[in-house]
Amino acid sequence: MIAALLLLSVLSAAADTGTSILRLSPTGPAGVGMTGDEKSKEHVYYTSAEDDQVQAGVWEAPPYTSGPHEAGYSEFMYLLEGSVTLVDKDGREETFRAGDAILVPRGTEYTWKQTETVRKYWVIFDRKGEAPSIRPTFLRIEPDGPAGQGLAGEGRTRYHTYYETADEKQSVGVWETKPHTSADFHRTKYAELMVLKGSVSLIGKDGREQKFEAGEVVLVPKGIEYKWKGDTVRKYWVIFDPS
Repeated sequence: MIAALLLLSVLSAAADTGTSILRLSPTGPAGVGMTGDEKSKEHVYYTSAEDDQVQAGVWEAPPYTSGPHEAGYSEFMYLLEGSVTLVDKDGREETFRAGDAILVPRGTEYTWKQTETVRKYWVIFDRKGEAPSIRPTFLRIEPDGPAGQGLAGEGRTRYHTYYETADEKQSVGVWETKPHTSADFHRTKYAELMVLKGSVSLIGKDGREQKFEAGEVVLVPKGIEYKWKGDTVRKYWVIFDPS
């Protein structure tokens, strides 16, 4: 479950249908960009075939405040530009800035306060089923794992799972691997978004190889077959839209 993240660029219109690995761009696909109005703009890179509210994309909005409201889904966010302050129902307040990763679990009651333009990658998932058992408040996803705890594991990989649904089919965390190349193709039973530190090539069943560098964001749609060939890589992962 813990292998793979989020890398690619839209190579054709087929990318949005989930048939290609996608390299996400902060301005939307070349020649397409983002759509919207003065209130917000976005591009949806991925939509689940089973639930059209389960999506991933890039979004931008000028300053605004909303809430308090209760999240009806879990959302992962990776800030590209600007800053935002979240306040939960208990008064806990935290500010996130460009380069930060955030998770708002389903059931969290919070207020969003934004005093400047914000641009972010986002994944909306975990809309149905048993509610998560963790405290319903927003989480800062640290690239080194929680302070004083770090990443666990022995051998080639280490990781920390920050969030997992009750059925263990959807999760968010940080994963690191030493250099390795997959011996066999891996066929995904879920979609995965990855934000990278390090470089990796993903090789498709057709032999096509795509290389992704540190800072890039990749989305591997459900049902894709690929091999991993990389140096030491650390990534944020979001596993969602399971079979």
